[in-house]
Amino acid sequence: MGKRNGARKGARRSGNPARREAEHRISGIVLGERMYSGEAGHRAGVQPGDILPVSVPVLPDDIAIRDATPADRAALEPVIRLADPDNPDGSWRALPDVISQSLDPGKQTYARVAEETSSGTVIGGMLALPATWAFTHPMLIGSPNAHIIAGLVSCLDSLAVVDQWRGKGIARALVTEAELVAGSHLAGKLGGAVLLATHEPELTDFYAGLGFTVSPDGIGIPTPTGFICHGPIKGFRFSVKPLRTGVQMKPMATPYGRQLVLQGVLPLPR
Repeated sequence: MGKRNGARKGARRSGNPARREAEHRISGIVLGERMYSGEAGHRAGVQPGDILPVSVPVLPDDIAIRDATPADRAALEPVIRLADPDNPDGSWRALPDVISQSLDPGKQTYARVAEETSSGTVIGGMLALPATWAFTHPMLIGSPNAHIIAGLVSCLDSLAVVDQWRGKGIARALVTEAELVAGSHLAGKLGGAVLLATHEPELTDFYAGLGFTVSPDGIGIPTPTGFICHGPIKGFRFSVKPLRTGVQMKPMATPYGRQLVLQGVLPLPR
């Protein structure tokens, strides 16, 4: 699992298509203050539902998941590169900024490592980011809804486990960690309403086993100013899992294919 064109081994991946479009790229601007500079009033009217319970899998003995730190960069980078080895613009390039922002309680960016505690060896990693594509979506440029959607739609950007530790539930535990942190509402942050994974078709069963719903053609989100579509991306699938109550998902025909429409992510006028 996790291979593309027979070239990849030892990774379970999510996000970062090899020829990622400009709206998917991580840059200092997208990951910087612009993402979090919306006025407080833009967030005040958004009240996500209650956090849904998450079943936490049991890790193998001597394996722990913890926050990534700047000291982990050298060990974590080759692991994250497993998630998207053919992409020169992969998230590994921005790893120092991602780790720094993940340690900032005011930002909805999360970097985690799976570690063999006896040796300190990093054997897996996970990056979860806000929906950066919201800032370049043609219907959202300059709109406060871009900040809101970026916060409410959390993206499982990169997920990888080294070959010798695969098949032991570590990737599942890392996805669960993404659910827990993305759905949290700590230090005034806007907790995510859904977790979105963009992945290769062969990982569909993996995500389905964790309670995700697959959409081959992307997602649609009704907003007060119109219907927002994200996707499709050739050769990839979109899997979504609600993180809070009140979110409903329904496959519907859209101009871009049969997408999974997410109701309850944004409040709509009554």
